[in-house]
Amino acid sequence: MKAKSLFMVCGVVLLFTLLLSSVCLAGNKYVFAWIPKALNNPVFELGKTGAFQKAKELSQKTGDQVEIFYVASVASDAAEQARVVEDVIAKGVNGIGISCNDPTALNDVIDKAVAAGIPVMTWDSDSPESKRFTYLGVSNFDGGKAAADILIKAMGTKGKVALLTGVPGAMNLEERIRGFKEGIKAYPDIKIVTTVACDDDINKGVQVVEETMQANPDLNGWFFVGLWPLFAERGSMPIWEGGAKAGKVKTVCFDTLPVELNLLKDGYLSGLVGQKYWGWGYDTVQMLYDYLVNKKTFEKWTDSGMDIVTAKNVEAMAEAWKTQDFTKPLPPAF
Repeated sequence: MKAKSLFMVCGVVLLFTLLLSSVCLAGNKYVFAWIPKALNNPVFELGKTGAFQKAKELSQKTGDQVEIFYVASVASDAAEQARVVEDVIAKGVNGIGISCNDPTALNDVIDKAVAAGIPVMTWDSDSPESKRFTYLGVSNFDGGKAAADILIKAMGTKGKVALLTGVPGAMNLEERIRGFKEGIKAYPDIKIVTTVACDDDINKGVQVVEETMQANPDLNGWFFVGLWPLFAERGSMPIWEGGAKAGKVKTVCFDTLPVELNLLKDGYLSGLVGQKYWGWGYDTVQMLYDYLVNKKTFEKWTDSGMDIVTAKNVEAMAEAWKTQDFTKPLPPAF
């Protein structure tokens, strides 16, 4: 009887040891808040997919339970976004990745999160004066230079060029323009005849592009610093569309959204300079995990890199959008 009791006690101890071991093997739980500027934006939705994919991979690889808390304001509003951050601080998340609606309006709430022991990094849009540990984003200056290189390859080393921007003074857009001008500096026969602004408005973008085409019938090229007018229905810019389709006007545009890929495939665009939307989520979650768990340090700015898309590799980019898998490198653009 004593032997049987001893056997039972040993069995209980062994079971307890195995359960304890399994708990240890299960690892820790980490919840990262991933906060875009607003909901229902296609590029942010792609970043969201990347964030959840990386969380799944980390959970499978490390044994830790990595979860994403996806939350944002309905509209791009800095005050509302600050309230969103306040909420995730109250929930006690382990880390925050955020695309800031304003470079300074989020400073206080980001610093509050850091003071509460919650590391914060920014992606896509920075808050450089805050206590975030790094910013993940494209070099807009280098993106502008890349756009100039694409346009020169398409148009040649002489001609008249126009630039379309969004809100004048926006830092990211101004850097793209500065990079573009630097890229054409070595080609004195390329003249920028005008820079027009659309204030991030689709209809105004259509209007100023068509007015510029009318005023400059001998225009050879465009650099769309953003894709605003390309969101309009086909036929909305008949002068630009006619010149582009005929090969008289070459256009390079920032971003690589499906609407642009279709226009590139159909011969309206010569090339695209794209940001790493998938990486905004995929890479951010990895970086938050590495910073928190692996104690990895980062520079103040982490270059996300960029995608160059032309007719040579547009199908590969279209396939990535279709499958939502951006882990494969693009084939060369030239």
